[in-house]
Amino acid sequence: MTAQLSPLARFDNLLLATDGSEISQGAVRAALHMASRCGSRLTVMHMARTLPDYAMFNPEGVRQAEDQGRAVLQEVERQAGTDCVNCAPVLRHGEEPVHEIVAQAEESAADVVIMGRRGVHWLERLMLGEAAARVVGHVHCSVLVVPKEAGMWEKGILLAVDGSRYADAAAVAAAGLARRCGLPVTVLSVCASDDLKCDLVQSMADRVRDLLRLEGVAADSVVREGNPAQAIVAAAAEHECDLIVVGSHGRSGLDRLLMGSVSQQVVVQAKCPVLVARAI
Repeated sequence: MTAQLSPLARFDNLLLATDGSEISQGAVRAALHMASRCGSRLTVMHMARTLPDYAMFNPEGVRQAEDQGRAVLQEVERQAGTDCVNCAPVLRHGEEPVHEIVAQAEESAADVVIMGRRGVHWLERLMLGEAAARVVGHVHCSVLVVPKEAGMWEKGILLAVDGSRYADAAAVAAAGLARRCGLPVTVLSVCASDDLKCDLVQSMADRVRDLLRLEGVAADSVVREGNPAQAIVAAAAEHECDLIVVGSHGRSGLDRLLMGSVSQQVVVQAKCPVLVARAI
């Protein structure tokens, strides 16, 4: 993003991955509203857990898993009603949810994968961090992680930038959503306490702010000092932003930490949805 924002950010194809639990309810609400507002095609995916040996020796168990999966998909369709006329339910069979989400994202040519987030218990945080990191690292699109209490954003977008190409991708995504939803963007740069280049941080945020304004987006810029993830979450609350957009540096092929540590901490700590944008 050197002179202008790239036009490549798209929200035409959304993939909602749901397990039917309370954890997924925020993701379901956000996906349905986003599809309706953006005029997107929405694929709603559920995985029926079917291990090969289990399917062979317990076909009744497989049928029950399939029935439960269909019930989950039907409930999402019921919630959608007439608001989402372009929804496609998909029941996948497998034993590893992340693998099936990634596979479905490829098949659907998804622009965004939407998934739920667990609570704030330390063990749930650890589990969320691993699952979200693996999805972000392996899909070739952005990932929206939604806490169960959250839903569609209506107030504003907090965009975190650090001058990297990953932050540029986040800016492109934030601009696209801001235009579609008619929302303002607060551009945030964070200066770590021990950073000797804090004088460059303000100009970094101002540059992105100015580019957003050229795109017709109402934008302001702010700078905070301290721990980046904590500063991002705090700034979102301070400026009444109910969507956070951050960049990621996922590296395909690894099964460990596939999301930047700051992005991962923001996903875990935020009370609002977090869109982790992939670099193009």
